[in-house]
Amino acid sequence: MSNLQQDIKLETRETARLWRREVFCWRAWGRHGLFVVAAVLTGLVAWYFQQAEVWGRDWFMFLQGEGGLFGSEWRMPGVLGIIVPMLVVTGSMLLIMQLRDRFFPGTEGTGIPQAIAALKTPEGPMRSMMLSWRIAFGKIILLTLGLFSGMTIGREGPSVHVGACLMYLITKITHFPAHLVRRGLILGGGGAGIAAAFNAPIAGIIFAFEEIGRSFEKNNAGTIIRTVIIASVVVVLLLGKDYLFYGKVDIDAGDWTMLQWCSVLFIGIIGGFLGGFFSQCVVKGTRVVGCCMKWNIWITPLVIGGSLALLGLVSGGETYGSGFPQAQAILIPDADGNTWTAPWHYAPLKACASFFSLISGIPGGLFDPSLSVGAGLGQTCVPLVDMLLPGIAPEAVIMMFMVAYFTGVVQSPLTCGVIMIEMTGARHMTIPLILTAVVAYECSRLICRTAIYEALADLFLGHVEHRDASGDVVVQQVAK
Repeated sequence: MSNLQQDIKLETRETARLWRREVFCWRAWGRHGLFVVAAVLTGLVAWYFQQAEVWGRDWFMFLQGEGGLFGSEWRMPGVLGIIVPMLVVTGSMLLIMQLRDRFFPGTEGTGIPQAIAALKTPEGPMRSMMLSWRIAFGKIILLTLGLFSGMTIGREGPSVHVGACLMYLITKITHFPAHLVRRGLILGGGGAGIAAAFNAPIAGIIFAFEEIGRSFEKNNAGTIIRTVIIASVVVVLLLGKDYLFYGKVDIDAGDWTMLQWCSVLFIGIIGGFLGGFFSQCVVKGTRVVGCCMKWNIWITPLVIGGSLALLGLVSGGETYGSGFPQAQAILIPDADGNTWTAPWHYAPLKACASFFSLISGIPGGLFDPSLSVGAGLGQTCVPLVDMLLPGIAPEAVIMMFMVAYFTGVVQSPLTCGVIMIEMTGARHMTIPLILTAVVAYECSRLICRTAIYEALADLFLGHVEHRDASGDVVVQQVAK
């Protein structure tokens, strides 16, 4: 028998074994079924977070005296609309931080650093302190409290964390291939969380490779794509096929002059440096809060919550919440064709509120607040850009600033550029947005050498100790 015939025979046997293992096997179908269930649950959790943000926003508007209670005409009277929100945000910060540390350790922060940290640890008890049913439920409960309490937090980070938990936990029910247990399912769950949170499947796939995994892994690509698509389909079925996170933005950079293309450098530099500075402040501030929590677990949350309350007072309540309504109102005209004109101080005050929320370590993301800061910054700078580089549509300037600042914060240029395109449907702005993101990324790295999620993941891992004698894993509560 020739070598060619032997190779063909060997390949045929391998193919037959693959079919028996993956198709004609009840255990394989059980794996596929669990995979689909976990991906669907990831989509449902992201949808619930979206609904919880809307309900929480309506509730807090009632507390501010800007809306009725459950659709009624009764509103929070007079000065109580100022005092009550301040008391709620301060008290809730204390409550959430105490619940987190006492009952749900491991749920701290956005959740993306924990997913990254889980990929850096071997399979075993240490991973259970980052990915477990307790952490998934705790993340859902504590984020819901935060969304109803006016915290300046987004929902995408917890969506990533819960998605990673759900996909990883199915490995405890049945056997999966080693490469999926090690990385593939965690990456898939994390990417699905981003995709479902913003109805941005392409950005979810890119984020899984670019930020969570920090590399392209061909053997896990299929798993990541399938998870993202299933979770995204769930959101589309619940919210509608035409759902765009912000709404349709119809602008085109195709007829820009060479001078107008210089806006990419101008905006990318400003947004990148500001975002990098913010990122560096958050990492350093997280370390400080960890030390302060060792000193006093009561005063520290009250100081952070009080700072958020003071910012809410100074801003007239605009710093409360994720910032999504403000960003949408800046970018998308209302029924009368008007957009909201944010005061010049909106962007810096919102950034400060996001800073205090992040360093507290309460469950909550930074995507929404960062995009909102970028929108406010962009609108403020529209007159300057129009003076230096006339002829660019204001919506284009605002979107570029959103991408630039956001990229400066998270240092994931492809994700930031693509996610803005998917959230607005502005495909004709693809090249300017991607180029702006690349410029902002290079500028941000000059200030913050380690990306914020990577730095927070290392900080978290730095406080994880493994006791060889007992086999227990202890996560010290200063980890954020």
